[in-house]
Amino acid sequence: MQKNEYHHYIPRFILRNFAIDNYERIFTSKSELLNKQKKGLKSKRKGESLQTYDRANDKLGTSLIARIYGDTNMYEDFNHNDKMRVEKKLAVLEEKASKVIRDIIEPSQIKSQIILLRKNLADLRKFLFIMNYRKPFRRNQFADRRFDIVTGSMIESFMQEHNLQNSKELWLQNVREIIDTSHEEIKDNTRIFYVDRMDYRLRMIDCFVAIWQAGDNDEFIMTSNAFGLYEGLTFGTPIQVGGFGGPIHRAFHWFYVISPKLAIVLCASGFREGVGFELLDKILGFKHRSHFQNVPHPPPIPEYVDMKNCKSKIQLMSHLMEDNMTIRLIVNSATVHHVNSILLNEADPDLQVSFLSIPYLYKTTVKYYKNIKEINKLTPQNFSNMKKIEVVKVTPQNFSNMKKTLFKALNRTHEEDLNLRRNILGGNRYWNYMQI
Repeated sequence: MQKNEYHHYIPRFILRNFAIDNYERIFTSKSELLNKQKKGLKSKRKGESLQTYDRANDKLGTSLIARIYGDTNMYEDFNHNDKMRVEKKLAVLEEKASKVIRDIIEPSQIKSQIILLRKNLADLRKFLFIMNYRKPFRRNQFADRRFDIVTGSMIESFMQEHNLQNSKELWLQNVREIIDTSHEEIKDNTRIFYVDRMDYRLRMIDCFVAIWQAGDNDEFIMTSNAFGLYEGLTFGTPIQVGGFGGPIHRAFHWFYVISPKLAIVLCASGFREGVGFELLDKILGFKHRSHFQNVPHPPPIPEYVDMKNCKSKIQLMSHLMEDNMTIRLIVNSATVHHVNSILLNEADPDLQVSFLSIPYLYKTTVKYYKNIKEINKLTPQNFSNMKKIEVVKVTPQNFSNMKKTLFKALNRTHEEDLNLRRNILGGNRYWNYMQI
């Protein structure tokens, strides 16, 4: 009998960057890391822990990386002899993505920009999409068939066309096909459900990659939604004849926190210089702007390889994958706080937030309410058909218990520090010579 498998929807190699005793690892080179930790690293990882706040129980504590931000048997394929074949395929893609993210984290410690090959950036994009697509909400949406009228009808037709027994099989086929298909060809693979193909195109092809970096005194937090949350606008349109209409999401950014100091951000093409959002405003019938509209949005700068000797389209595409893409790092304290506020506001009641320092998490809760008020000030400007659209406002959550618990922990730590200092000074007036 095959045992249950625990699968992470936030990769373990990402969570290790937040580990209590391993955070220094992201500031060391590959050679130092291998020489220092090669022996016994596997056994050590079994006990790696995160510092966490558990909202459901209002407690500060620790959680094992092996048992947080995941679910059981997400990829069981009962129609195949190897039930975990999808998980094995994903492991190969995850290994590629982990190397790319390492190539982002390491140079970010000493440089203001990073350089990636276009093909590596393509692998990373695919991996980011899969991580978001396999979250419990999306997976359960298919398992429970929670779709609007139009999408539900399309789901039925797709299942009949591909001889699928239920919508969960459809979800699993989508995951498998996305992994097996090259980044550029996913939008044309008809074995992937049309809505998800278009979602991939809008997010992973039409958006450009930016990297936002926290300064010395700032840090990103980690939550269950910190790897694929979007910032934008949700609004509803009336259901019309034929079933068209319903909720519509307009995303400006997709956030993927990869360490306490770095977040990969997918930016809507409207942030490119000279593009803008005016045309989309006219199509939708109202104007709305991102809360991050004043943050710099430099797109990757390509350095093209020589294509003189390319004799076919296949050779051309192969050469293009070798282009270097330079991405400039963006640093802004207010931006980090705003990202953290959005992560908290979209959190579930059973929130478990992972963090490095209690003082900064407390500061994050203090900033939260102010940031949400500022977000709600960016109300859409009415056009002629605005009356037909119901805009969903941001509703602040209540983090008062979390704030109190953090405040108590800070006071307790402060009191312990004072007692330690009194004991030291009471034993010897010369600090430099005191032995503890």
